[in-house]
Amino acid sequence: MDKYEFNIKAEQMRKMAEQGDYKTAMQIADTIDWRRVRNANLLSYVADIYEHNSEYEEAKDILLLAFERAPVGKRFLYKLAEISVKAGDLQDAQEFYHEFCEMSPDDSRQFLLRYLILKAKGASAEQLIAPLEEYTSEEVDEEWLYTLAKLYSEAGCEDACVRTCDKIMLLFGLGQYVDKAMELKLQYRSLSKEQMDLVENRSKYEEKLRKVSEAYADTDGNLVEAQSPAIKAEVDAELAAKAEGVCVAHELVGAELGPYLRERGVGRDGERVFEAQGAVIVVAVVGDFGAADLD
Repeated sequence: MDKYEFNIKAEQMRKMAEQGDYKTAMQIADTIDWRRVRNANLLSYVADIYEHNSEYEEAKDILLLAFERAPVGKRFLYKLAEISVKAGDLQDAQEFYHEFCEMSPDDSRQFLLRYLILKAKGASAEQLIAPLEEYTSEEVDEEWLYTLAKLYSEAGCEDACVRTCDKIMLLFGLGQYVDKAMELKLQYRSLSKEQMDLVENRSKYEEKLRKVSEAYADTDGNLVEAQSPAIKAEVDAELAAKAEGVCVAHELVGAELGPYLRERGVGRDGERVFEAQGAVIVVAVVGDFGAADLD
């Protein structure tokens, strides 16, 4: 196969995958000798196609090629461990896990891998709690927080379960895991006044968030410059912040949006960085959370 034919097939494969037709994408991938491909990112993309088709061994083989070609391969090690768990190859999973920990001892994802391996081995809820506590203490992720809340419930840790559900509702406000957290909490306690407000005024908050997302993100969730001249004037630090991957929009968070924002950290100039359903917003230091006005 020459480069021209390869490029055509690779583009066809990508189009099928983008359309969600992973079966056809895999059929195209099957016609290509991936051992001749040097692009680690493309190999990772192909492995993802095989993974979507539950062809985990093939995905592992492709990822091993990517790992050999990548200058820094820790992301491939993580994926290799994860896919090995899915394939039921726990010995391989543990080997990749140990390599990952040696290469990236401070990477919080090692706790996720430990959880996945323990779960595959049939560990109890009590044993699974510890690695997820470690992970969620460093990373704010609604899916894993909810998984932790369920484990607390299974282990009979009622207070810890309720606290975790409260945390999910406070940090995220909307979404499937917030709804699940509410249902789980209601097995033990009533919702607070603030949580009831989120339920009763959901449509209002969703509309506010929709407007923010439309102003600052395109249809793919990528950040874009706001079109309103009034808002453009407030995005005075955007160009400087792009080097850090942050879109700046001073004082754009209203009190009504407060419960639905996730704080991502502090910017280099002391501003507070939040995320609201795909829109990244940086709020100038104006006092308490939610104190700024929404344009």
